[in-house]
Amino acid sequence: MCECTDVLFTNADEARALCAFGEDSTPEQAAKHLSQFCPLVSVTDGARGSYIGLKGEIVFVPPAPCVPVDTCGAGDAYAAGMLYGLLRGVPDLKGMGDLAARVAAVVVGQQGTRLKEEHAVELAESVNNISELLDTRIMELMGMKGEVESEKISSV
Repeated sequence: MCECTDVLFTNADEARALCAFGEDSTPEQAAKHLSQFCPLVSVTDGARGSYIGLKGEIVFVPPAPCVPVDTCGAGDAYAAGMLYGLLRGVPDLKGMGDLAARVAAVVVGQQGTRLKEEHAVELAESVNNISELLDTRIMELMGMKGEVESEKISSV
């Protein structure tokens, strides 16, 4: 299943299905199991938050506060935030998850799935403030060191 996968994004139900776990198992258990096979795993659990696993280490990420308007695109927005954080060198799993949760909260708090430009710039600038220099520790743990170059995002 995961031999060729570097990053796996699932929701809690999908993760349980991939693990052949029953309804009584938790998203955290599924994330821990999947992270034994895939270097980086994200298991979202809706308004209950998410779990990120990196080679057996599991981090809980609480949901970012928002007033839900439209949940369409929440998972994709979360994945985009995770990938952006990874590529920008956010130095820890919690930081990547927090960014992903904030991106998803913005999308859930509006009608439609596309980030408005001002929200995208604000989120990008928050990452620039976190990681002035590319931090590659997570990519090193994933076995991807040196595969990504970073540039500072400007708010043109």
